[in-house]
Amino acid sequence: MRFGVFWQVPGFVDSSVPRKHWETIEQISLADKLGFDTAWLAESVFFPARPMSNPLMVACAAAQHTERIRFGTLAAQFNLHHPLHMATQAATCDILTNGRLDLCLGGRWGSPAGQTFGQPGDISGDESRERVAEGIELMKMAWTRERVNFQGRYWSVKDQPVLPRPEQQPHPPLLLAANSDETFPYAAGMGIGVIGTTLSQPMPRMIDRLREFEEAKPPEGSDQSQPFNVNISFFVAETRQKAHDLMRLNWRDDDVVHSVPDSAASSVGTTRHSFTSGVGGWATWDFDEALSYSIYDDPQECVEQLRSLREQLPGMNECILEFNRRGRIPNDEIKNSLRLFADKVMPEFT
Repeated sequence: MRFGVFWQVPGFVDSSVPRKHWETIEQISLADKLGFDTAWLAESVFFPARPMSNPLMVACAAAQHTERIRFGTLAAQFNLHHPLHMATQAATCDILTNGRLDLCLGGRWGSPAGQTFGQPGDISGDESRERVAEGIELMKMAWTRERVNFQGRYWSVKDQPVLPRPEQQPHPPLLLAANSDETFPYAAGMGIGVIGTTLSQPMPRMIDRLREFEEAKPPEGSDQSQPFNVNISFFVAETRQKAHDLMRLNWRDDDVVHSVPDSAASSVGTTRHSFTSGVGGWATWDFDEALSYSIYDDPQECVEQLRSLREQLPGMNECILEFNRRGRIPNDEIKNSLRLFADKVMPEFT
């Protein structure tokens, strides 16, 4: 069983923004030494509480302090980049990480963040998915051809050399971040991987999503080229009580959103409350509700719950653990939890 670590919020909330970035790199460096497989980083443009707007740059910096851990975006906001810009930035990151990049894409064209970049607000979900598919096709051409000639519905390129090309051949692994039900078979049909989260697709819904993903794969697909990864909010401490006491800091009662804003807005958790899955957004949950979708416990109970997850999702490629969802747990406590996981939990799965 492979394990990754996810940083949506960099560092500790009481640190300065620069210090938050360095704390994240410190934690990635420790995760590398402890044997975690992947460090996943969010692109959070225009979110004051999540000031990490350039995950590829953070990955390049962290790569200079690590030897083997891979880096992933969760997710790179594809709607905020021209496909050729995304292709060249990802290729540069792949070079500077020595071929250790997994590129997971997310975002919706026409979202409030996209509108800040000049996109109209009335782009439909169907058009957004069409743009994703066309953009991925253009990126692949940029990574694999000497000159790009492309005529699509949304972008056109004529006889254009695009450099650099990535270290990994033919290109870094591609995935989509998925909250909505339809994204899972959509990614599978394009021949790429997917990352779901138990905060929007809890059991047994995730079992259905895995089945639909497998059924939608093209005949030439493979488990290696199309990974099915699962993200879960997670923390391990010496006792269940300590784990709960710490994680309550990330699920305070005054965080709870009691009314759901317009579902067309973009902030996941505070707005997209259904995710088309019938699950309330995590911003509407108190701590007790969050426990139903998360793992916060002592080492042995964490082992048992992860075993259950693996048994229910036999096609899961990697379990991605988010140790600090709202960033309220201090740096030293996160490091202690990473060490305890590597010492008491990870050996049960190697």
